[in-house]
Amino acid sequence: MGGEEILRCEDLARILGCTAKAVRYRVKCGQLPPPFRLGKALAWLRDPVFEWLRDRSRSAGPAQMKINLRPYAHDQTRWHVDIRIMHPTTHKEIRRRLVAPAGLSEARARSWGEHQVPKILGEVLGAVNDAPRDKEAPPPKNAPHQLPAPPQLRLVPAPAPAMTIAELFCQRFEPEYVRIQKPATRVSYDAVFRNYIGPGLGALQLSALDENQLSAFRASLRHRLGASTCNFVLAKLARLLRFAKRMRLIDSVPEIDKFACARARPKAVLSDAQISALLAAAAELSSATELMLLLALDAGLRCSEICALEWSDIDFAEGSMTIQHNHYRGQKQTPKGTIGKIALTSALRRALEQHRRHEPIGPLVLYRRSFWTRGEWAPYSPNTVRYALNEAQARAGLPATGPHLLRHTALTRLAKLGASVYVVQSVARHTRLQTTQAYIHTQQAGLAREAADLLDRAASGNLGKGREKLAKKRQK
Repeated sequence: MGGEEILRCEDLARILGCTAKAVRYRVKCGQLPPPFRLGKALAWLRDPVFEWLRDRSRSAGPAQMKINLRPYAHDQTRWHVDIRIMHPTTHKEIRRRLVAPAGLSEARARSWGEHQVPKILGEVLGAVNDAPRDKEAPPPKNAPHQLPAPPQLRLVPAPAPAMTIAELFCQRFEPEYVRIQKPATRVSYDAVFRNYIGPGLGALQLSALDENQLSAFRASLRHRLGASTCNFVLAKLARLLRFAKRMRLIDSVPEIDKFACARARPKAVLSDAQISALLAAAAELSSATELMLLLALDAGLRCSEICALEWSDIDFAEGSMTIQHNHYRGQKQTPKGTIGKIALTSALRRALEQHRRHEPIGPLVLYRRSFWTRGEWAPYSPNTVRYALNEAQARAGLPATGPHLLRHTALTRLAKLGASVYVVQSVARHTRLQTTQAYIHTQQAGLAREAADLLDRAASGNLGKGREKLAKKRQK
């Protein structure tokens, strides 16, 4: 397009392939971008009109615009970009084959191709003001002198209003990122923004956010929350800012320093005697309670995975079960970590077979019926699992704890029995090995005990011939 920034009614009619009367009718029906008055005539700014045309060509879905990439045959460092878009008025396909600049990755080459769409539309929809207008013929020599026409005003689009952090979250981040996450992730983002980020930074303009603002926000968080909770909130804020940078709403992400947290002490786990007493107490209560404990102690299932376990997930012939579901607030979804297959122990298999003979209620393995369910069978929830566990703990004379203690005990027992960290990871179905390493503290304690015994035997002179060469006697 030329230097002209204004589109009049006739210009827009020529672009849309209709008459000026049809353009005025579409304006009346609200089918076009809102115009402004230039004298008594309707007019539009050129850039918003072509932005509207580009969005309209993409609004019908992926079939309206396709961008295919393949390496450029003559230069492997460049990408061949094949762009296909739909004409917004005639609905005919527009195709352009371009070559992206050198040095771009595949994702950046695709983004470069998307930025060529407005230029392609500007070429195809008609160069309304591309060609220079014909110069007017000079006036006759005897014509009276006329004053030159005043220069035509050139309207410059007003800058878009600055976006605040609250507007970024509500208008872009929540519908484009948060809404496609799992329910638990959506709830956590909503709670963090509603309770902390919104009240503290929501009214601040995105462009005004800097290290000073973040430092004050961190200090206000630390007055109310612990270090680990503050880091959780700051991690959500960092994700929001990285999204803004990816959408080119900000140039860079300010550095967000997290708080130092004290190293957590190893969690206490149940001993073998406590496990035996707990299973005996659970068997006295009900077969469902005993089965829940075995699913956590022998298979290492999480509480939500126990509630979502189905009979179709269990293969008695193979002696295994596939963990592929969990429940969150009544919604069925994929489990945390990875989907994996777990082998059944003898005790767990006997409990499953016995429970299936007595209570085949529905597709789920575990159901409950009580006063709170009005005498009807209903699935277990994390709260009811905790209640059943606390009943068994009270009968066995153990302190009340949460269900996750059983999973932690199962993984720690495996490490204590000498299982490698990779075996523990496969049972736990952890995505990262670092998460599994938190469960091998008792194995490290056993190695420390072995080292102490070695030194004691060296001091007493009771080492074997092979170890006498490796350890010196302690000086008295």
